[in-house]
Amino acid sequence: MTIAIRYQSRNGNTEAFAEQISAVVDAPAEKIDTPLPADPVDVLFVGGGTYMLRPDKTLSAFISGLDAAKVKHIAIFTTSGGPETPADKSLTKLADKKGIPVIGHFHQMMGGKGMIGAKKDVTLKPDQVQAVKTFAQDMLTKN
Repeated sequence: MTIAIRYQSRNGNTEAFAEQISAVVDAPAEKIDTPLPADPVDVLFVGGGTYMLRPDKTLSAFISGLDAAKVKHIAIFTTSGGPETPADKSLTKLADKKGIPVIGHFHQMMGGKGMIGAKKDVTLKPDQVQAVKTFAQDMLTKN
């Protein structure tokens, strides 16, 4: 099974979750400007931050540029300073338009830790680590 992880992160929150997913699925967590492997990807973990109730524009553009012949399934993970937002739905709609099924969502509210001026040194709490690792394991069984 070919797995890839791509993320967008302004302040390090989403990157921290991407690294935890990486530890579970044995694939490197890479920024969204890193090209996908030449071989088709069975599960693409795609993550990013939510800003003003919307996903980052670069993340939306990344998903809009995906090819259904190269990506079989997407698992979305997002972070925000507040409760889950329409961003996950927006990203799912973009994937649907590309004909790529979204097999799951993970959202973590960071309580303002990604706000302007926030530190980039992110330490996840044990329950956050466990939650994202469980998500990653579950996604591997859904493709």
